[in-house]
Amino acid sequence: MELIAATPLHAEVLAGMHRICFAEPWGPQAMIDLLAMPGAAGLIAVDGASLVPAAGPPGPAGLVLWRAAAGEAEILTIAVLPPWRRRGLGGRLVQAAADRAAAAGATVLFLEVDAGNRAGLALYGRRGFTAVGRRKGYYGGNDALIMRKDLDTTSSGS
Repeated sequence: MELIAATPLHAEVLAGMHRICFAEPWGPQAMIDLLAMPGAAGLIAVDGASLVPAAGPPGPAGLVLWRAAAGEAEILTIAVLPPWRRRGLGGRLVQAAADRAAAAGATVLFLEVDAGNRAGLALYGRRGFTAVGRRKGYYGGNDALIMRKDLDTTSSGS
């Protein structure tokens, strides 16, 4: 699985993956606008030559988009397509975003997750995030948890 830098040229692919993974997806223009923001970046996980048929077809498998400013970073969205879930790709994307944010000078990384998203909460907990806040009813009636992780700026964190 290769991680490649997301660019505005990938807007349709990013939006397509987001549409598969979220009830309220971001469209191509939202992806273009996000990637044009100062400090914003993203990665796309691409499976170019899966040797294990059960791992899913070749092509895009997941994404992570984040932004960094003034020593802080925030994962704006992360998605793993169904055939690649529970294979460690989500953790790899979170770690790659954390490493790149730290390299850009961020000392803390935030994200928001639906309080009912047990898989997401488990993933983020394993990656060292802790809940630091709650937004009532943020996700269509479900609360959002704001999570934080201090970044290791002395090494890659891998």
